[in-house]
Amino acid sequence: MFTPIDIENKLKEQRSKTNAKVIEIATDILNADSKHENNIQQNLVSSDGFDTVSLKHYDKSNIYSIQDIKKIAINYRLRFLPTKYAKKTIPKEAIFKIKNLEKLNNTEIKDFFLLAPSDAFDLEDANKDPLLFAPLSNNKYLLIHKWGQDLSWYKKISAFPLRNIETILLSIAVFSLIITLMTPTWIILNSAEIDMGYFGYHRAAWFVYSCILFLSITTFLCFSQGIYPSTYQWNKKTYN
Repeated sequence: MFTPIDIENKLKEQRSKTNAKVIEIATDILNADSKHENNIQQNLVSSDGFDTVSLKHYDKSNIYSIQDIKKIAINYRLRFLPTKYAKKTIPKEAIFKIKNLEKLNNTEIKDFFLLAPSDAFDLEDANKDPLLFAPLSNNKYLLIHKWGQDLSWYKKISAFPLRNIETILLSIAVFSLIITLMTPTWIILNSAEIDMGYFGYHRAAWFVYSCILFLSITTFLCFSQGIYPSTYQWNKKTYN
C-alpha cells in the first residue's frame, strides 16, 4: 500500500490499457464491417426486384431508365433480372461499392438487378459482361458495378435476327434471297434442258420456296428448343 510508485511501470500499464482499448475498438469496427458485408451478400442472393431505394448521394451519370436498359438488352440479347437468379457470386468490388453507397446515404439497398447474357443466370424451368444495378423510383436504375470482359464486337450482329418477330422474318428473307441468288439455274430447273436465263419466274418461285422452307425450319427449332425473341424474354425468369 505504501510502496514507492514506479512511474515507468504505470506508464507501461496505461499503454497496455490503451492498446487493449484500441484493439477492442478496431475489432468492433471490423465485426460491424463484416456483418454489413454479410448483410449485403444476403440481400444480393435474395433480391426479388420488388423494393426500390431512395438515394440522395450518388453519381447521377450512372442513372439509366428502364427503356434504355430494355433497348440494350434486346439489341444484344441480354437478360435483366434480380440478382437472386445470378449463377455466380457477385465480386467483392461490387460489395464494397454497395457498402460505401449505403454508408453515404445511411440506408440499406435490399434489391439489385443484373444485366447480362442468359448463361449468367440460373433460370427457372428450363460472352459475359454483367452490370449490377439498384432500382430507384420512376423506373430508374443506378449502375453500381461492372465486371467481366466486354462483349464481342459481333454480338449485336449475331443477336439481330432474334430481336423480335420482324427481324426474324427479315433475316429469313435475306438468307433466302442469298440462297436464291447463289443457286445455279440448272438446279432450280431440275436439270431440265430449258434456256430460261438467270433471272425469271423460276428464280422468284425458288425464292418463295426457300422462304417457306427456312420459315418452317426456324419455327420448328424455336419451339422445340425454347428460343424466343429478345423482346419477349429480356426480363423473363424462365427459359420458355
